[in-house]
Amino acid sequence: MENTFNLKKIMPIALGVVVFVLAFFATQYFLSSSEEDKALTEAALVEKAAEINQSCPKMVDEEKKLENVMSSPNNNFQFNYTLVNFSSTQASDDMGAIQEDLKSSIMSDLKNNPELELFKEKKTTLVYYYSDRDGNAIFDITITPDLYQ
Repeated sequence: MENTFNLKKIMPIALGVVVFVLAFFATQYFLSSSEEDKALTEAALVEKAAEINQSCPKMVDEEKKLENVMSSPNNNFQFNYTLVNFSSTQASDDMGAIQEDLKSSIMSDLKNNPELELFKEKKTTLVYYYSDRDGNAIFDITITPDLYQ
């Protein structure tokens, strides 16, 4: 009887220890996996930025010049463009229309350009920063993954 009594006392403690150890290791596994994925994503974006910047600056079309790109923390990637035929000193009632046209073009590019696949795969937030021909900031367009997934 004495052995049964001790076993009844020890079983809940042993079970609690086993559950705690399993929970501890499961938490460590999932947290380290997430941090590892984040580091791999950031490294891939830095590499992509270096690759693109090798050919910058370059004219994309008659209106836009891609100056450079940069990767930033938290899975963000920025494209820096100059609108070569536009000056911010010109009053433009069409600024909203210009932004919408550019956003539409970006969304189309995301769907059809295989070079942008990395961003879709990594669910990267894309920021398109536009300046005028004099280097003055005009506007930026942010495309979050929920807009292109």
